[in-house]
Amino acid sequence: MGPLDLSLTREERDRFLDDQRTVRLATVDDGGEPQVVPLWFVWLDGEVFFNTTLGNRSVRSVEARPRAAATVDDGEVYGELRGVTFRGIVQRSDDDPRLGTVKAAFARKYFGGDPVPFDRWRGRAWFRLTPDHEASWDFRKIPEARERAGAAEGTGRA
Repeated sequence: MGPLDLSLTREERDRFLDDQRTVRLATVDDGGEPQVVPLWFVWLDGEVFFNTTLGNRSVRSVEARPRAAATVDDGEVYGELRGVTFRGIVQRSDDDPRLGTVKAAFARKYFGGDPVPFDRWRGRAWFRLTPDHEASWDFRKIPEARERAGAAEGTGRA
């Protein structure tokens, strides 16, 4: 039996990312040291938007090396595990024309519709990760994928 296709469809991925609250952003600093930080995020138009404090280690890292990776995952037991990983470029996005939409989505997702407080805090900025690579998995699909693979094997189309 060949590898099972457990990837999320585009619609499943979008729903999953809309529902999840935390992305783990991985960066590398000037000295080559990795760093992973959990952040709240909004998924919009195929990009991950987040807000963070200027000058922190992750910001210094993406300013020096804008390539980063990110993971959003979920599940308590093996058969429930699912997630998405991205690799791409992180850019500051304070002037992105979609920022009003991002803030509204952020307000709904994290603040019950109240305005996003970050605009009142000093030293905060908006960033976005634009993926150039993506992988996803949903282990809840294992039984169905095994069934499909077995059926294909039985017909000689494996």
